[in-house]
Parts: sequence; C-alpha cells; structure tokens
Amino acid sequence: MRLVHVSLVLGLGVIASPGVARAQTVSFSKDIVPIMKEQCVKCHSARQPTGGFAVSSYAALVKGGKGGKLIAAKAADSRLVKLIEGTAQPKMPPGGSMKKEDIAKIRAWIDQGAKPDVAPDAVVIPDTAIPPVKVPVVKPKVPVLPQVGALAWSKDSKMLAVGTYKVVKLIDPANGQVIRELKDHSDVIHSLHFSPDGKLLAAAGGPPAQQGEIKIWDVATGNVVRTILGHNDYIYSCSWSPDSKTIASASYDKLIKIWDVATGNEVKTLKDHADAVYAVAFSPDGNLLASGSADRSVKMWDVKSGKRIYTLSGHGDIVFSLAWNKAGNQLSSTGADKTLRTWNVNPQAGNQARSVGAAGKTVNEVVYSLDGTLMATVSDDKSLKVWNAGNGQATQTIANQADSLLSVAISPDNKLVAAGGFDGTVKIFNVADGKPVNTLIDLPKAPEPKVEAKPATPAKAEAKKG
Repeated sequence: MRLVHVSLVLGLGVIASPGVARAQTVSFSKDIVPIMKEQCVKCHSARQPTGGFAVSSYAALVKGGKGGKLIAAKAADSRLVKLIEGTAQPKMPPGGSMKKEDIAKIRAWIDQGAKPDVAPDAVVIPDTAIPPVKVPVVKPKVPVLPQVGALAWSKDSKMLAVGTYKVVKLIDPANGQVIRELKDHSDVIHSLHFSPDGKLLAAAGGPPAQQGEIKIWDVATGNVVRTILGHNDYIYSCSWSPDSKTIASASYDKLIKIWDVATGNEVKTLKDHADAVYAVAFSPDGNLLASGSADRSVKMWDVKSGKRIYTLSGHGDIVFSLAWNKAGNQLSSTGADKTLRTWNVNPQAGNQARSVGAAGKTVNEVVYSLDGTLMATVSDDKSLKVWNAGNGQATQTIANQADSLLSVAISPDNKLVAAGGFDGTVKIFNVADGKPVNTLIDLPKAPEPKVEAKPATPAKAEAKKG
C-alpha cells in the first residue's frame, strides 16, 4: 500500500505521516528573536520595559515583568501565548495581531522547553533596533513661532530668559530688545533656571525618545560652560541646588538624575516613579528633592542618601509642575487635573494644606515669587493667574489669551509677571491690576494677499482710448 505524506507548513517545518509526527526544533535566536524584534521591542526594550518586561535578552524574556513570568512549562499555560492570542488582556501587540505562523513558532518553542541557543544574558535585541519614529513634515500656511516652553527672570530684573526651539533668547524686559541668543540646543527647551548665585543659566530639553540635554551657560559671556547628556528621553524639568554645585533633572524616561555641575558627571539616579517624571525641585535648604510624575504622585527624596522618603497622593492626573515656598515648609503642585495643590512638608512627612480649582484645563506651570508671597499659574485654558501664597486666593485672572500658556515667571520685585505661549508669544502684565505692559515676542504678521489686476473689459478699454 502506498503511503501518502501530508506536509503541514506553519513556519515550523512540521511533517506528519500515518502514526508519526516529527517537529523541527525551533531556534530562539533564528525564529523567536526576529518575531520579538518586529512585534515587541517598541514597547518592551531594555530602555523602556513597559510593565517591567523586556525582550532584549533570553534572560529578560523568561524573567517576565511586574505581572510575573510569561512563560510556563506548556504553551497553553503560558501568559505570553494567551496575550498574543487574545485569550488574556491586554491583547498583544496593541492595536494589531501577530501572524498565525509566528504564534505557532512561539507555542512550539515553549513546548520544546523554551531553550536558548545563545548566552542567557547576551543582548539579542539592542535598543538601537527600535524603529525610528516617522514624523510627518507639515508646512505651515501662515507665519509661525516656536513654542515658549520656559521662562526665567534674572535676579537683577535686567534679563528675561526665553526658551524656545533650539534657542534661548535673553531679552531686556523693559524694551523687548534681544540682548543675546544662546543657540545649538538639540530640541525644544522645556526648563530654564538661573543658578542661585546668578552666574549661570541651565537650559534643559533634548530630542524625544533619544536623550536628555542640559546646557549650562555663562550669563556674563554667553559661552557654554558645559553640556550634560543623559537620560534615554527628553528632560522636562531641571533644578539647581542652593549652592549651585549640583543640578537635578527629571525625564520622560521615568528617572531623576543629579549631576555635578563642575564635572558634568552623574552623582545619583533616583528611581521610583511608575511613569514619566515632569517636575523636579530642590528645597530651599537643598536637603530635599521633590518630583512630580505622570503616575499622579508627588514624591519626596532625601538628597544625601538618594532614598524616597514619602509620597504625596491626591492629584487625579499628571503632575506637570512643582514649586517650593521660600521657607521650605510648603510645596505647590499643578497638573492635568486642573488643580493647584499646596502641601505642608518636612523631612519626615507631608500632608495636603489645600486644593483649589485653578483653571478650566491643564495647569502647565506654577511658580513662586522670589520673596515667596505670590504664586502664578498658566493653563491650557489660555489664562494666567496670580495667587496670594499665604491664603491661596487668586488676586488676578488674566484670561482669553490667543493660545495655551506654557510658561510663567514673576519679576524679582513682584511688579510684573511674564507668560509664554504655545503660539510663541511672550507678554508681560502688571501684577497689581493685570493690565498688559509689554509684548516681547509677538506673532508675525501674515503677508498681504496678492491681488491680481483683472484685464479691462472691451467697453472700459474703449472708454480709456476716448
């Protein structure tokens, strides 16, 4: 009798015959790694291990994540298989489906013992394998300005530092003249701070999903003192220590770092937030460091040991900004939950002193005045507010600006408040009555539309001849 052989091709080279079934061994490096590289590394790289799970090495893969191990003795019992098949949630990969032949390979590999054919700790999918983000080029139809992501007033009131895209402008607030431009930043500047001694200016930002950057400038000469590169994503906030010797940075990569200004070396890395860190601020005495995150928490750190002391909970959404009062016994925070919260804090514990609705949309920044008596906030609802820091009451509401306001700074003498917008404008207002004082950067005027002359009608042409 003639035997009929039937081949079942599932990408595994499985051959079935009457009474016999033989499967080729699935290779981790040749079969599984390419699947993980194509489908999983975007969210589960060593740099950004979502859920604590990375596919960078065999050891990382079998270790699993915060939810425990993903691979069991049998494929049917493995959470990894359930996630990619959609029988467990969330279905992976997000927004798509893995090919059936790839799922079959993973199932077979697990059933064959999930063995490696490389050193367990060898990096098989480096971070460089993450596909680059394709950003569409959108050409504006009207003249535009780069957003003003940060503002800082010098202590002598003679300069207002304005952080935009790749450039810091030092502007005379009295007449709007640009004193100096500090160039060659790699991307948008998200945070600007003069050092406590006033000699240096730190500007933080960096290209998203690549690295963080802090440029430290000599204010008197306009020369770069040092460029600090660190983090695996852009820096959203930086803060000087009171002695001007160290600077802290908060990044979208969920980390906080403290740097030695003199050498540019990293001193400490603080890790406890579960999501992007948007705000960081040294206490006035330099012993504490506060941080705010997309995980909705405010955390307090001991600077000397680098340990988290306690967490302040209460915000219902992302915490975008933090500011200390002059005495160092209160900390204010704002964010996407539209509130302005003030906390009583000390080295041992903290509690909420008050919470007020600060705006109709996200509150992007809060700052204190130099003497600690005033606060100011700006919001996506296009409003600027000045607050009495003692009782938390709003004293001025400057609303109906042209676009979202991203940055704010109070002059050292408490007389003026500057606001920077998403539309690139910088305006100064009087603190006492809220009236506009000066526009340092205004929107460029759109070009006048060209009007083409229409040819004269025959009747009009004859009339001209006559």
